[in-house]
Amino acid sequence: MIEIQLRYQKQIEEVTEVCRRAGELGFGASSGGNVTYRVEENTVLITPTGVIKRKINMEDICIVDMKGNPIYIPEGRKPTGEMFMHLHIFEKRPDVKAIMHAHPPLLIGMSMSKEGIAAMELPLLPEAMTQLGPIYTIPYVKPNSDELGYSFDPYINKSNGFIMANHGCLVCCTSGVLDTVESVQVMESMAKSIIANKIMGDYIRSLSGDEIDGLDSLLRTRKENMPGPANRYSGMRELFENIGK
Repeated sequence: MIEIQLRYQKQIEEVTEVCRRAGELGFGASSGGNVTYRVEENTVLITPTGVIKRKINMEDICIVDMKGNPIYIPEGRKPTGEMFMHLHIFEKRPDVKAIMHAHPPLLIGMSMSKEGIAAMELPLLPEAMTQLGPIYTIPYVKPNSDELGYSFDPYINKSNGFIMANHGCLVCCTSGVLDTVESVQVMESMAKSIIANKIMGDYIRSLSGDEIDGLDSLLRTRKENMPGPANRYSGMRELFENIGK
């Protein structure tokens, strides 16, 4: 183990933990998906391309700067081909410390219908609302392209959770990398709830304005921040009123 790996050993171990957890949960078949962790202003841990997520270990993690220049690349490894997407989002959202892109099957399925896309944006479940905000679906863009990063520009300041149509999902976390896989699990659970609701009938109940307002006090009690960039939204109602704008 070299000096830079020792310096960020704890953070590297956390990245490998969320990769294994995502693999166990079925959030990415084989080597699908990628994870980044901004451990310093100009230092980013990033998962390698072509390695099965549940098998990733400490020796696999690459380290780059915010321009994508290599700081440390293990022999036989190279950063994910979607590195630009991660670095572009970090640039747009200085508050974000960690990002996970994953391929949960139900979330991807939601992106394939107008009804699924609309339902994921609704104020339905307090946990998803307070952690992520409205879950927007970003129109399909070719994977492993710079355009994929730029496709987030109209949405990135409106939420912490996104579905990439016919591709996967992406979550942004301001606290650290361990929360990324939990956020993906919250999103996938919301998709399950919507599907269960659809089986029972066509009616779907959203939270009322007063019920949404009640989540502001919940965030204050927990000393948690609103989804989106710091101080951008005054409350949960404003966050959800911006849907479609």
